[in-house]
Amino acid sequence: MASEATALGPVLNRLQERARRLEEEAAALRADVEQVTRALDRPVATYVVDGEEFVITAGDVIAVRAQLPCPCSDEAAQELALADKLAEREKDLPEAEIRRLIAEDIEAIRTEAITKGIAIDDPMEAVVGD
Repeated sequence: MASEATALGPVLNRLQERARRLEEEAAALRADVEQVTRALDRPVATYVVDGEEFVITAGDVIAVRAQLPCPCSDEAAQELALADKLAEREKDLPEAEIRRLIAEDIEAIRTEAITKGIAIDDPMEAVVGD
């Protein structure tokens, strides 16, 4: 029995040393992950929508690009990330409220287009013209 303990001593020492090295490597990996996470949380754009500020991070942009079938500009990816955040904000709203918000948005877009002269206000304008 004593000879078994003597034979296992070097094996146990090697395993303990290996465990120590793995713990050091795990600590280094955790530090690297934290550093990358901080880099991804770096703000790249800020938008104000209806008085609410939305900060788009590098991580948000990376997540959007991962879903796209083709490359896009940084600005487009940032705006898509904003759209994702807006959709997330409104996902828990009742359907009736979502429909009301969509109707308001459509009316605001229509009003702006009429003001700019790129849309008609009265369907008869299309028939008669100016």
